[in-house]
Amino acid sequence: MTTRTDLTLQLTDQERTGLTALAAGLRAVAESDLTEEDALVAALELALTRLIEDFEVPAPDVREQVHRARDDLRAHWIRGSATL
Repeated sequence: MTTRTDLTLQLTDQERTGLTALAAGLRAVAESDLTEEDALVAALELALTRLIEDFEVPAPDVREQVHRARDDLRAHWIRGSATL
């Protein structure tokens, strides 16, 4: 069973343009009809991965939280080809 939470984001025009471009790029790469929500989730997964692979999060409990969140996101991936 998949649970969902609705969020309301307030984005600047530039942030909205970036998200729209990211979704368009992912659609082109994945050759799939991906939404801006899919693009946002893909960006979140990439950000968590970068924290794990490229940065040393100093607090062990926060580092574990980042690992768990990324692994759980991947384990329950419902966004198909929306990965970066």
